[in-house]
Amino acid sequence: MNPSSHVVLSVNQRSARADGDIVGRDKTVNNNYIVAPSSISMVTQLLDKLKGEMEVNAQIRHTVENLQYFYERRAHDGVAGLEAKLLKADRKHEVFLAFDKKEQFAKLLEKWSLYASAQEIFAYMLAKAEHEFTMSVLPKVVELDQSEINQIILDKIIDPTIKECGCSVFTLNYTIVMGMVYWLAEQCFVRWHQ
Repeated sequence: MNPSSHVVLSVNQRSARADGDIVGRDKTVNNNYIVAPSSISMVTQLLDKLKGEMEVNAQIRHTVENLQYFYERRAHDGVAGLEAKLLKADRKHEVFLAFDKKEQFAKLLEKWSLYASAQEIFAYMLAKAEHEFTMSVLPKVVELDQSEINQIILDKIIDPTIKECGCSVFTLNYTIVMGMVYWLAEQCFVRWHQ
């Protein structure tokens, strides 16, 4: 046979049957693939887990590490507590309602503290709120007025939190989510002053 000539065979597999793959020539198998992340959000997964914990009454007596982080005050600028932060930012008019809203959030947090998954949901919400406040609100406090800052808080923290977590096992509303922001201020994670 001449090396420069090659024979092309025609193979017809129309009626072939097998218990595995039918391959006409070479088969390449790649087991190094990446699994796409679940389209189910972390909060949805934690809510499902929480429902299961509630069904079997799987309560805990400690605070999960992710939530414990937010219980440790961090007054790095010497302005400690919610009232001091509001006064420093010329928001004295908010003090009374801020304390009321903060307490509503604190009660909700306490009510659900017996379930690990609920604590993880709150830790997630607090971390996200603190991140958005730090990245979107704090850089603008010098240049924008209070109503503009409030709008950023609404757009970046309150509305997304209600959309993501609002109608679930526990109900979140604007008062409670704003209370979460005030709670973060009490713990010295957010501030309205530079």
